[in-house]
Amino acid sequence: MAGSGTGTPATGSATPTLNDIRDRIRTQLEAAAGLAEPLVINASNIKLAGLRRRVKAQLQDLSSTGTWANEDIDEAIRSALERFSGYKPRHALGTLVLPSDGREIDISSLTDAVSVEKVWWDYDSSNPAFPPNYRQFEIWPNKILYIDDRTEPQTGDTVRIWYTTRHTLNGLDGRSVTTIPEGDEGTIVTGATHYATLARSVELAERLTMHSDVSKNLRAYAEQQEKSFRYQARADMALYLQRAKAYEQNDIDEAVRWALHRITGVSPHRAITALTLAADGREIDASSLTYSSIERIWARYDSTAPDPNPAWCDFEVWAGDIIFIKDPIEPLTGDIFRVWYTDSHALNGLDGASLTTLTEPEVTTLIVGATGYCTQERIQEKEHWWGNRDLRDWADARLREFEAALVRMGRREAARHSGIATTPKLDRWDDGGWS
Repeated sequence: MAGSGTGTPATGSATPTLNDIRDRIRTQLEAAAGLAEPLVINASNIKLAGLRRRVKAQLQDLSSTGTWANEDIDEAIRSALERFSGYKPRHALGTLVLPSDGREIDISSLTDAVSVEKVWWDYDSSNPAFPPNYRQFEIWPNKILYIDDRTEPQTGDTVRIWYTTRHTLNGLDGRSVTTIPEGDEGTIVTGATHYATLARSVELAERLTMHSDVSKNLRAYAEQQEKSFRYQARADMALYLQRAKAYEQNDIDEAVRWALHRITGVSPHRAITALTLAADGREIDASSLTYSSIERIWARYDSTAPDPNPAWCDFEVWAGDIIFIKDPIEPLTGDIFRVWYTDSHALNGLDGASLTTLTEPEVTTLIVGATGYCTQERIQEKEHWWGNRDLRDWADARLREFEAALVRMGRREAARHSGIATTPKLDRWDDGGWS
């Protein structure tokens, strides 16, 4: 028997869209794993001559007939700068306009790039999307950036890239810009002093006329400077390592789907509709409904004059979306059956949904679960990522919180539909309590 479905599914009280959820999830992920952008740093305006003079002053070698030649000091500064860049690289931002279709993108034009941190594609500078559409990627030999995404970049697309480079010093190796963070000049001086003294101790050790204590004392001083340099360079290392790691929208959306499915399993979305019979018979076609289960049916419903005592009828749901009415009176053409049913929750913007069916508490629960799921997935991807253990503990705590919320939600659902209310605890030994 064919039937037609009418009615509007009930909606939740919350109105957030997928973008709203993404934004709230990213906020929590970044709070746990790092900042959204590189740390704000003012670069020093020091030049090679000024830094060289500070190193010589540290070495007590400012006389016109100094012990250390400028070339030796410059090499020590270069070595210190390279090592400092390993601790605290310079963070840069570049954009590339793709000359052709394809996932393999040549990034050789990014000056002195050492590593790529995040990739935003497709980027429009005149109308940037929000939140940024970060993508998963790989770096291949010969400076190839591979976009690991279901969709393929097209000619004319713009890719925005966060990457790191080594620091430069104005006047050293032909550079015209200093990128050393303001306040870290002293760290470079300490490191350069270490390298200059170490080189001097090697030179003196080869002279037969030089007392061995001189070289020994220089080496001891160099080691002390090296310890100071390492400490200074790594003093705020945690802040540099605490950085967002490009959570791709597809990853976040998959975490949202997982959490939404779990919530649906415990507390599904409930809706009401009406089916008008197109022919006589007990078999009603329910294929027009997207449902998980049929809960109850009001037979021969009259919307113009509803009976105060609903005529609930017995029924079975058969394969092929057939509702079989187990009622003494056979349904007739034109009869209206009002149907209460459950289906999966929806989130506006996710998988084509145009409305959100979650309540505000359910939205909060979803975000808790999705953040825990997304973080665990990231830990598996970045096995040796700094802060891994702390982040894993945080993810586990979020998932435990999510599971506890699902248990409470399930108890409320059970009480609501069984008609049996839970009671408060009688004393501390009673294992009952409010749900």
